[in-house]
Amino acid sequence: MREAGVRTATRYEALGVPPQEPLLYMVNGSIPSWRVLMALYEKEVSFTPTRLRVMCDPKPTRLPAFLELNHRGKTPVFIDPLPRGHESTPETVTINESIAILQYIETYHRPERPLLPPVSRRSARALALTRIQETENLHNIYDALEDAHFGAEKSGEFLDLDKRAELVANVHAELDYWEVYASRSAYIAGEEFGLADCAFFPLLGYMVHRGFDWTRLKEGESDLQAGAVAWPHLRAYFERVWERGREQGCAQRAQPAGWDKQGRENVWTGLRGR
Repeated sequence: MREAGVRTATRYEALGVPPQEPLLYMVNGSIPSWRVLMALYEKEVSFTPTRLRVMCDPKPTRLPAFLELNHRGKTPVFIDPLPRGHESTPETVTINESIAILQYIETYHRPERPLLPPVSRRSARALALTRIQETENLHNIYDALEDAHFGAEKSGEFLDLDKRAELVANVHAELDYWEVYASRSAYIAGEEFGLADCAFFPLLGYMVHRGFDWTRLKEGESDLQAGAVAWPHLRAYFERVWERGREQGCAQRAQPAGWDKQGRENVWTGLRGR
């Protein structure tokens, strides 16, 4: 098996023709794809998005041509044509994993529009890199909730209330860390929007779409007794990123198609309907 994550190729398996600009294989409503889209739009990188519809059978991500690009059968996949040399067929770099793609884009595309502090600002750069990687903690903890919800639904059951409450509490506890970070600066790793925000914001956006409530019930409270916003700085951060640039900002441009309303599935309560 080839080394996971990055590969250099001399042919363009997916389309059969050499790419003229970077190509992004993506899935609508995917946190990893959303991350990469935000970075590409923010840096104003010209690219070709190719949406794969994974709800059909067979899944395009399981077909041999795609598995040649990523043997795990997952998106996003970023294919970057290298500058032409003397070869008749241009070389391309194929890179998987959203966080790796973010850092690749930052390194090789539009350096005049940086999303990381310069290497001379060692502490600031270290903080940004830390926050980027740290987003995977929230990603994994939230995924446990969603996987349990849809796993029970697929089995024709309803997720045990105590189990759901435990999984929700785990997400809330992780959000408490991010509330502290959001209280320290305008953006999640400093006073300027950066790569860490591209990694983090889609997690909040996804959770909100799945019914996340910014209030947190105390033990014994009902929905009607819900108190004040539990994560005020984080909510202000979410709104700040969303409104930044409005329709031309990277957050709104990268939002999944059809996500202008809350989704039908509320994984936090188990209820359906908008």
